[in-house]
Amino acid sequence: MGFFLIGTLLSILGAIPLGASNLAVVSATSKHSLSHGMKVAYGAGVGEVALAFFALNYSMVFSDFFEMNQWVQITFMVLLFIIGLYFLTPKKLKVSIKANPNKEITYSRFLIGFFLSFINPPVLLYWILAISIAKSHFLEISDMSPTNMLLLFFTGVFMGKVLTLFFYGKLSDKFKNKKKGDKTKFYRIIGISLILISFAQMVRYYLQ
Repeated sequence: MGFFLIGTLLSILGAIPLGASNLAVVSATSKHSLSHGMKVAYGAGVGEVALAFFALNYSMVFSDFFEMNQWVQITFMVLLFIIGLYFLTPKKLKVSIKANPNKEITYSRFLIGFFLSFINPPVLLYWILAISIAKSHFLEISDMSPTNMLLLFFTGVFMGKVLTLFFYGKLSDKFKNKKKGDKTKFYRIIGISLILISFAQMVRYYLQ
C-alpha cells in the first residue's frame, strides 16, 4: 500500500503546477464538457506512468542527455512563455476545422493527453528527482522491485495525475457557464501562471 500512496502523492505534487496537459483538460472542458476533458486526463495519466517508468529505469541516461542537450529545456521554456502570451491576448486566434459531425475519433483526446504529458522534459526531470528522494527517505523502489509493488506504484502515479486533472476540469466546468468577463479573467490567470512557470524554469536553468 505504501508504494501506491507514494506514487499517488508524487504524481499529485508533479501535476499541480499548470502545464500543457492541465491546459488541454481545461480547454476541452471549457469548449465541450468535463467528460471530454477527462479523456485528455486519462491519456495524460498513461503518459505520466510512462515518464515515471523511464525515470525509474533510465534516470542516469536521461540526466546525461539533458545536461548535454540543454536546448531541450530552453525550447520548453520558450513554448510555455508563448502559450502564456496567447492566453493573455484579448482576441485569440480562431481556427475553423471542418469535420464530419457523424464521425468522431474517440481516441484523439486520449492521445493528445498522452503526448502532452509524455513529451515534457521538466516533468521527466521531476520524476528522476522524486524517485531518488523516495528511495532515500520513504521506500526502496527500483526496477528490481517486485512486480506487484511496481504495479501499485504506477497505479498510484496514474490515479494522482487523473485526480489532479479532474480538479482542473471541475474548475474549468465551473467557469464555463460564467459570463464572458469571468472567462477572460480565468484565461488571464492561466496565461500569467504559464509565464511565471517559464521564468521559474529559466531561473532554475541559469542557477544549476
